[in-house]
Amino acid sequence: MKAAVYDVEGAPGVLQYVDVPDPVAGPDDVLISVEAISIEGGDLINRRSTPPPFPSWIVGYAAAGTVVAVGSKVCSRKVGDRVTAFSMQGSHAERWAVPAERT
Repeated sequence: MKAAVYDVEGAPGVLQYVDVPDPVAGPDDVLISVEAISIEGGDLINRRSTPPPFPSWIVGYAAAGTVVAVGSKVCSRKVGDRVTAFSMQGSHAERWAVPAERT
């Protein structure tokens, strides 16, 4: 899948649009097919001034889309639900695994 990532902090030019492995929903997660993202102030501040904790760090705190898979412990969401979500990273990608409680 494609995602917006960075390997070093800096100006917008450090962002890359690359192929990364598909995320997998854990037992408490939903997997979202991302249809819209939100660019938050923290996205900009962190990209500019904070080294990413891992290579190919997928940026983004917020997105909306459709649930395409649910973890084994999730009862509050089902495949096909349209959701918004907020978590600490990973929303700027084609798919995003996020705790169901954050949707």
